[in-house]
Amino acid sequence: MKFLLIEDHALYRRGLRFLLEQLPGEHQFLESDTCEDAFSKALVEQDIDLILLDLALPGMTGLDGLLRLRGLCPKTPIVLLSANENARLIVDGMRRGAQGFIPKSSSPEVMTAALQLILAGGTYVPLEGVMPGTPSPNESRSLTKRQREVLALIAQDYSNKEIATQLGMRVNTVRVHVAAILDALNVDNRVDAARKAAVLGLESDAG
Repeated sequence: MKFLLIEDHALYRRGLRFLLEQLPGEHQFLESDTCEDAFSKALVEQDIDLILLDLALPGMTGLDGLLRLRGLCPKTPIVLLSANENARLIVDGMRRGAQGFIPKSSSPEVMTAALQLILAGGTYVPLEGVMPGTPSPNESRSLTKRQREVLALIAQDYSNKEIATQLGMRVNTVRVHVAAILDALNVDNRVDAARKAAVLGLESDAG
């Protein structure tokens, strides 16, 4: 497997390599300490299996780098690494196309398990950093198709009026759906609903 490690601290890159070398198979590593260098490598290397991107890089924010890398490597999983575990940062990263967010404070065991999950086609976020409590995979099944569409637009910061226009509904009907969504997800407000939508993978259901 081919990995692209984008991290400006050589010691941390070495630690990442050590963890990845424990995974089954033969591995090749590409390393960059800036986003610009990573872009150059991504243009040449078209068969990268996984990208690990530090969000605190010199010269460019990691989220901007994520958007560029997503364009260069549309099918390659991108994992964000950060010492900042702010919930909004996690949600923003997942909305922009990341397949995972791994805090730098994670233990080697947690990081290895997260990387294995992502390589198997899953997504990983530190649930305790996004929502209080761990959401059940079955929570999304309690929402109707229409409620999932409303939730997807809530996750994109649409107002009730904008949702009504987008889905061809009355504003009062949207309010009823929003109340039902908050109840079904066991959250108190739209911000927490949007965070849980990201965790459950519902933020793109509106198409």
